[in-house]
Amino acid sequence: MSLSSLAFVALALLSCSCSCHALNNVLVVGGSGRVGGSTVRWLKTLSDRQEQPTSITVGGRREESYQTAIRQNVIPSQGVDFLSLDIDGGDEALLQRTLAEWKAACSSDECLVVHTAGPFQGRRKPVLLSACLDLAIPYVDVCDEWELAEVSKKDLDQRAKDAGVPAIVSSGIWPGVSALMAAEGCEQLKGSSEDVEIEAIDMSFFTAGTGNAGPTIVSATFLLLATPAITFINGKRKDVEPWTEMREVDFGGNVGTKPVWLLDNPDVPTTALYVTKGKAPNCSSRFGTAPLFWNYLFGAMKALPRSLLYNRDAMQTFSLFSEPIIRLVDKLVGATNAMRVDVTANKGGEKQTVTLRIAHPDLEQCVGLATAAFALEVANSVKDRETATVPPGVWFPVELGRKARANILQVAKEDAFVYEIGGDR
Repeated sequence: MSLSSLAFVALALLSCSCSCHALNNVLVVGGSGRVGGSTVRWLKTLSDRQEQPTSITVGGRREESYQTAIRQNVIPSQGVDFLSLDIDGGDEALLQRTLAEWKAACSSDECLVVHTAGPFQGRRKPVLLSACLDLAIPYVDVCDEWELAEVSKKDLDQRAKDAGVPAIVSSGIWPGVSALMAAEGCEQLKGSSEDVEIEAIDMSFFTAGTGNAGPTIVSATFLLLATPAITFINGKRKDVEPWTEMREVDFGGNVGTKPVWLLDNPDVPTTALYVTKGKAPNCSSRFGTAPLFWNYLFGAMKALPRSLLYNRDAMQTFSLFSEPIIRLVDKLVGATNAMRVDVTANKGGEKQTVTLRIAHPDLEQCVGLATAAFALEVANSVKDRETATVPPGVWFPVELGRKARANILQVAKEDAFVYEIGGDR
């Protein structure tokens, strides 16, 4: 065999070795749950499509939950490892050591942590994000608690920039993609004109049953019933009673018109405060579910003491106890998730409104799809700094640039039976 042939064979072997080597190492904290498991599955699916092998690890307190998730096909039975860690245990030094050991054991320095371990209500310190920044690990979470997201932004944004680490908080389908819809609507109304004032952003959401997301979403909803709904009126924040001010909203397609009630959503403050410069637009978020009885049950739950509703352990226990009923209802009503965002602007004295809608047949699937889309956008930004769409810093979804927004919305389009975004999307 000639020297040139030997060189060709060696090059081919090297190329094969590199192609089989994991380009990304992703730790999905809470990956044994319904939302985390969906994120794991979509991370694998999307990275395989991009021909970018990804090593995925599920992080959690109990390996039994990981094994159960495998048996129930929540996560793949092959190619997903387990890492024992506890983000709520109070030992931040142990958490950091665990993450450092995981990173050191990874096949490359391209690591990413995705935090899906909800409910986030009741947490006040972004301990996992802080540990990731100390170790220069990019980060994405699905936090739906404004106070926690706000602390992440205010306290850790500069640290992330100094460390050169990109992080996105409050991603997912809603919050997350819904904020991108709001940003898209604002951009469409503004165009190239400066004589445009965004006056109002109204967000509405509907989920049939739990959307196959199981007890966690029920637990989170109970916790939200103890949380005043943040709204913005006349440029100022106004906290109002949750599950009030019902509206009938048309979600399009075969979803049709559904009743929705005010419910807290971090997309409201992030959008109101960051989507435009100057005066914050009027902004609110509403939610409704099916069957109709669930909506009245949620309304009745508000009569319970707030100290009980805001007890994370108690609400999670109650939700798990109710799981057989929850699963039965889900089978009867389906798992549809629908979103609508209305953006109104004053353009030279004339009011104009754009309406954006997205609906998927299954919340569990689309929230994992959306979370994976945000995660891969961060991962791709780390791999290629020159074309990065997510720079170092802690970002809310609404702050992302046009290219990142377009990329994530395109991924979120998969399986949608309603996709009315307008523009060139």
